[in-house]
Parts: sequence; structure tokens; C-alpha cells
Amino acid sequence: MIEEQSNCILQLESVSKAFGNTSVLSDVNLTVNAGDFYVLSGQPSSGKSVLLRLILGLESPDTGAVFLRGQDVTDDGPEKRNIGYVPQSFALFPNKSVRENITYPLRLDKASKAVIDETVTRVSDLLKITDLLEKNPNQLSGGQKQRVAIARGLAKETDLFVLDDPLVGLDFKLRERLIDDLRKTRAALGVTFVYSTSDSLEALLLASRVGVLSHGTIMEEGELSDIYDEPQTTASMATLGFPAVNFVEGRLNKTGEGSVVDCALGEFRVMETDYEGQVVLGVRPEHIDITRVEGGTGFQARVLFTEDVGGSEIVYVESNGVPLVLVLGASNPLLAEVRSGAFMASIRPENVVVFNPDSFQRITHGKDLVNV
Repeated sequence: MIEEQSNCILQLESVSKAFGNTSVLSDVNLTVNAGDFYVLSGQPSSGKSVLLRLILGLESPDTGAVFLRGQDVTDDGPEKRNIGYVPQSFALFPNKSVRENITYPLRLDKASKAVIDETVTRVSDLLKITDLLEKNPNQLSGGQKQRVAIARGLAKETDLFVLDDPLVGLDFKLRERLIDDLRKTRAALGVTFVYSTSDSLEALLLASRVGVLSHGTIMEEGELSDIYDEPQTTASMATLGFPAVNFVEGRLNKTGEGSVVDCALGEFRVMETDYEGQVVLGVRPEHIDITRVEGGTGFQARVLFTEDVGGSEIVYVESNGVPLVLVLGASNPLLAEVRSGAFMASIRPENVVVFNPDSFQRITHGKDLVNV
């Protein structure tokens, strides 16, 4: 039975789905509240599109239940769910104008001319495509086609929209602009978005709440800031991070001074835990600092290559056989030193997260640096 949550617009309870002998989703629990920009974040082939099809009613779960606006809709088809849908592909009619593409689903619903005209004006203004309405798709750029596809999905009269990785394949600058447009559009419409993506940056820039899908289930769900700051699984830390998080193998030992992790980058004192054995350390790129002091606290790093992403420089390095990624602001005075090829670096120990390598669950986190 659905929990009593007046603000809950969508809930999945213990949903599983298999195709033949291949399990795609297992025991998925998910809650979306009205007004959320809920991002379903997961790697490619993690089952995101199948999960969206279950929400839309295009697939039926093998087990579990789907609740929409407080009602059990598990056995209802898409026509009874009233959900707007923006697919991954443009799927535009090439022989119809932009206006006709946008109004097609409205005409199927037999909407009045007044409603159609008002809707076209609203979504074309929101997505800045008013000047494209009389053009055909073959006259549009990739970004313009994507705006039209999004506008068509948002033309539906509903309070809930599902967007299936709609920015995939677009270049970085174009994605950046559309991300801003999507944020503003959701706020302007006052509706709920469920948005799937395998792109960490999209998740970080768009989500108010996030569900991390990995190994066929929701590993963690909650406010974006909570999961980013306190990830409870390796999947959460890996999925919600740009640039990509660093994972380093190590061993957690009990000593007279407490719990200490030893790894190729040195030793780290961690918050006390009963666990002892092999671990995986998670370190975000922004928590690796550059130090000028050779022979002091830190480790020697050798630059492999750098990547300019506008206001920041992503630096790929190697230290003691361990590949690492760190990030520096473009105005950082130490950037020239880093580009020279080798430098000293150190990790902020309080930001190190320690995971069990078998269960992928969080064990503890760093306390302070003991010795390197």
C-alpha cells in the first residue's frame, strides 16, 4: 500500500522486471514528490529506460506496484496515466512543420483550437523556438530539433513529465544552454520532472532530488546535496561527480591509535569502526590539493595530460601506479607548476570516504592524515 504522503505524485514499491532470463530491475523503490526535478541517474544499460517505460505504462512490472497521484496504476496503460513524455530520440515528423509536430499530440487528444494556440505560444516562448514554428525539421540544427522535441513533450496538459536522457549526443555548450532552459521551464510550469541521464554533470546541475540506479535497483535516493556530501554507496559517489571520482584500493587496520587505512598514497586515520580488512577509498577530484613542499605532507604526482573545460582545468595524473584525477580553477596560481609535468599533492583526509569492496556500502570516512 502507498504511504500517506500528500506531496507524493509518483511511487514505485518493490518493482521488478525481467525479459526472459535476464533481470533488468529488481526490488526498485522510488518516491517522487510534486514539484521535484527528480533525476534518475545511472550508467548506460543500468535499466533507466525500462524503469521509465514502467512509469509511463508502456511496460508492466513482473512484481511490485506503481502508484500515481495516490492511485494504484500498476495495471493501467499510458492513456490512463496522463504523463508527458520527452523521448531520447527527436522522433519528429519530417514532412510536418515545427508547429504541426508540437500540436500533433494535442490534436490526438481533440484539444480545442484555443487550447492548442495557447499551448504552442507557451512552450515555444519557454524554449525560444517561436521563430522556428513554420520550418520543417530538416531545416533545423540538432539543438533546435531537441528544443522542438522537448516542446512537444511539454505541450501535454499534465503535472508530471518524464524525460528520457533528452540531451544525449549534444555538444557541451549546447547541453549547458538546454540545462538552464530545462531548469527555468520546470519552474515556470510549476510541474514535476522525472529525468533520466547517465551524465554526472546533468544530474548535478538539474536535480533537486536524485535516485541512483545501479545493479538493477535504486541504491540511494534523496536530496542531491545530501547524497553528494554523504554518499552511502560507491555507485552514488561515482554517479554524482564531475570530474569522475577517484577510487583507490587499500586496507583498513586497527592500531593503538585507532582505525587506519593504508594505501598507495599513504596512511589515513579514519573515524573509528569495527571493520578490518580490504577497502576502497573514494576521493573527489576537488579534494586533492597541490602543495609546493617536496618531502613534506603529500605525495609525488606525475602529469599524464590536462583538459581545459572553460573555467577549470582537469588534470590527469599518476602516483605510485595509481591513476588520479584532480581539478584546478583556471586562475589557480599553481596551474603552471602542475602543467610542468610533476608536482606534490595531498588529499584532504576528512573528505575521504571508505567503502566495503564487496557490498559497495560506506564503512566510515577519513579523520586526519597520519603519515605519507
